[in-house]
This record gives sequence, C-alpha cells and structure tokens, in this order.
Amino acid sequence: MRNFHDGTGEQPSARGSKLSTDIIDDNAIRRLLSVIGGDREDFLELMEEFEESTPLLVDKMKQAATEANIDSLRISAHSLKSNARDFGAVQLASLCEALELACKNQDVPAPVDKVAEIEQALEAAREALRGMTLPDV
Repeated sequence: MRNFHDGTGEQPSARGSKLSTDIIDDNAIRRLLSVIGGDREDFLELMEEFEESTPLLVDKMKQAATEANIDSLRISAHSLKSNARDFGAVQLASLCEALELACKNQDVPAPVDKVAEIEQALEAAREALRGMTLPDV
C-alpha cells in the first residue's frame, strides 16, 4: 500500500489539521471519511485506488480524444468527475464536468487540449492528496 502522509514521511495524522487548499476541499474529505465510519485504513485504500485508477481514466480519455470518440470521452470524463468529487478535487471535477457536458452536446472543440488540462489538474490533485493530513471526523 502506498503511504499518504503529511509531508513528514508519517502516515496521515489522526489529528485534524488544516487541509483546505484551492485544489482539495477538506469538507469532501471529511464526508468521505464519515461515510466509511472514520476508518483511516479504509480511507488509505480508497486513496490508493484513486492513485491507481485515475491515470488509467486519463489514458482512456487521451485515446478517445485522439480518435474523436465522443461517447467514450464522455463516459471517462463522467467517471473521473465522480472520483474527483469523492476526494474533493474541485478543479478536476469541474473540468471533467465541463467536458462531459460538451460531449453530451456533441460540441467538443480541441478535445486533446481539454484532456491535457484535465491531466494537469489530476496531477495537482494527486500531489495535494499525497501531502495531506487526515482531518478528524
């Protein structure tokens, strides 16, 4: 299991600390922790799944954008949006939602550029999550 920590090399703290950034909404983290009963090990497993699965979704989005496969692009954007919302990755979720809507409307100018922007937002979110301290529930 990958370690997520507070920047000191330690596992996420049992004590709450300021988590809000412009990238991650700490309220979403608290909600997710609450949904899983405050179990930090379960939370870390969910984070590991996020770490592993989200780059695969972006890869699918890249392929769909290159092939102009709007349906596949919409489905992947929707899935990534949901994952991003669960972890409070506000900017990432917003970009995915905009792309999903554009796909529904069959109006996706520069899809490769939009996916590149999503990929950058994903990397920022993953980095912020790796360095966070878990809040109290």
